[in-house]
Amino acid sequence: MRVEDPNRRRGRAYNAHLMEEAKIVTSGKAWPKRRLCSVVSEAAREDPAGCGTPFVGYLGMEVAPPWMDDVSESPRFPGGLREAVDKAQHAGVIGKFTALFPDPVYSREGYVRTLYLHKPPGHFAAYEKSEYAVPKSEIVPLVEALAEGSDGLSRFERYEEDTSGGRDLLVCTHGSHDACCGKFGYPVYETLRHGYAGASEKQIRVWRTSHTGGHRFAPTLIDFPEGRYWGHLEPEALEKLVLRKDPVSELGRFYRGWAGLSGKFEQIAEREIFVREGWEWTRYLKSGRTLEADQNEDRAEVRIEYATPGGDTGAYEATVETSGTVMTLFDSGPRPLQEVKQYRVSRLERVRLGRR
Repeated sequence: MRVEDPNRRRGRAYNAHLMEEAKIVTSGKAWPKRRLCSVVSEAAREDPAGCGTPFVGYLGMEVAPPWMDDVSESPRFPGGLREAVDKAQHAGVIGKFTALFPDPVYSREGYVRTLYLHKPPGHFAAYEKSEYAVPKSEIVPLVEALAEGSDGLSRFERYEEDTSGGRDLLVCTHGSHDACCGKFGYPVYETLRHGYAGASEKQIRVWRTSHTGGHRFAPTLIDFPEGRYWGHLEPEALEKLVLRKDPVSELGRFYRGWAGLSGKFEQIAEREIFVREGWEWTRYLKSGRTLEADQNEDRAEVRIEYATPGGDTGAYEATVETSGTVMTLFDSGPRPLQEVKQYRVSRLERVRLGRR
């Protein structure tokens, strides 16, 4: 049930102040609906499955607005941070970076909250999270320490905060990157932040985030610590996504994929498994690989291995094939439509392996 957040009025006032500062970069050209990429994609019934960017590690950091199209060029983006993030990406510890919009409840004055989630070794169900609230002067050294590994992080232990056990829902509202993220993402953020997060007893936090990819599927969301991407979200889907009481099949058309799988074919197959197994699937340790794919990417053979919390092991083997094409718009604006392939799972078989 949705419950009114007692911090709603204060949160709205805070966000209104920040939005006022952000007007210069969120009030660009108003494209007609037929040139909004998300509207075009949804009208074409483009399937979002297989479009979640895989990553080994994610770094999210509070950055005050205004945000530019490239968030690293924003006036309040910390000096030296872009270079530090690039270094961490080259070291293989970060695959995705986004800015997080400061929040009146989650933020601490004089400190910058930083979320770092990384993939554990082997099969896994969720990313492991470390969270820090560091002074502004320590932002770049923290990211540099992430690139160096555990030894360099020891001096930041005093800034670390334990927020394990909860979920972080990141809603893209980066309207200066693409109009759809602001137009369609912000209402979803408002609903989740003030309708669900405040009543969750700190079990759910909802953040505004910069570009996460796939804005033609706006409104988009990443559900951490699992790392599940959702898109084309509609109002009736939000409660089902948050509370996880309804069948997964009712959310299948909004599911983009799991970041823990390395390719689109694996993500497409995993959606079918997720629908079949239900929410319990999110607790299974998993890994996947594409066994074979033809040169034109029209057909692929996929294997997803898993282990249940009770110790049973198994695998799903799937065939993913093209089912046609649609014409879509990658970015809002005057660019021409592009043809993209659509896929279906034509075969899905479960193989029981035994016990761990």
